Formats: sequence, structure tokens, C-alpha cells
Amino acid sequence: MPHVTVPEDTFRRLSARAAALNISVDELVKPALNRLAETGTSAPELLLPLSGDAWRAELKAWKRDAESRAGRYPPGFVLDDSRETIYREREDAQL
Repeated sequence: MPHVTVPEDTFRRLSARAAALNISVDELVKPALNRLAETGTSAPELLLPLSGDAWRAELKAWKRDAESRAGRYPPGFVLDDSRETIYREREDAQL
């Protein structure tokens, strides 16, 4: 499934719409993301490795972007990114 980053104000509107429908934002946008996946996209460009300074600049930009989205989550939210959680669906499919 495609990954899409949206501006904060767009996310707030999506959150409000999802709350009004009593569903999650993921459930609200899933049909649109599925349509994006069905249309297919061209292969990504082959990017050359970045120099050290360029790589650090990209990392800083990525961190700023992630920090700008922190308000989307409830206070004290901690993502469960454990190996068990990430691969749980694969394990369940094998059973």
C-alpha cells in the first residue's frame, strides 16, 4: 500500500471526518490509497548515494517532518515497533 504524507491541516480535517464517521483515519483513507496502488506508479529513479553533508541535511529534514506530526498522537503515545509486532501478520499467515 502506498505511503502518503499530508500537511498537518489536511490531517486535522481527515481526523475530524473520521471521528464524525466513528472510524479511524486509516479506514477513511484506505480506499483512496488502494486506488493509488491499483493505478501503479513508475519505477523510482535510481538515486546516487548522498555525500555526508547532503545525507545529514536529508536526515534533519526527515526528523523535522516527523516532529511536526507529533501532535497527531495522544499524550504519552509510544509506537510499538517491536519485531514481534512488525512481523505478527506474517507469523499469523503461516499458522
